[in-house]
Amino acid sequence: HLFMNIQTNIMGTKLAISFAQTSPREKIQKWMLRGRDISKKHVDIFTKILLENDIQPPVSSDVAITNSTTPPFSDKLTMFHMAFMSAAGSGNYATAAAASQRNDLILNYERLALEIALYAKDGAELMIDHAWMEQPPPTIDKEQLTNKKDTMK
Repeated sequence: HLFMNIQTNIMGTKLAISFAQTSPREKIQKWMLRGRDISKKHVDIFTKILLENDIQPPVSSDVAITNSTTPPFSDKLTMFHMAFMSAAGSGNYATAAAASQRNDLILNYERLALEIALYAKDGAELMIDHAWMEQPPPTIDKEQLTNKKDTMK
């Protein structure tokens, strides 16, 4: 699981920087760069664990990101793609934590999954702000309903 999560985070790093480089919107660029930084941090944490246990971590490919700033995809598509990858990453971390018998790894996965969830939440808010996603319906505040009574006539 550590090996696979390093690989997926390396891919996430490269996609995030590529999408940031081609986005014309500053808020989306910042969100993508934040995703890059989160992925890099997770790669570093997982790599350190493998190296401490004398296991060779995966090596990043030498694929280079071009210097193009022309967007090949819309910001809407790139945001949905990164949101999907964030959800998949959370699922991968939950699976890894459930399969692990080491408390230190379980704690790392849970802590890092929270970081991904907060990142994904901010991405969803960005998509809602740009009308690329609808605001999910909220739950009804039962306490507020209790205090608010219709008068019978």
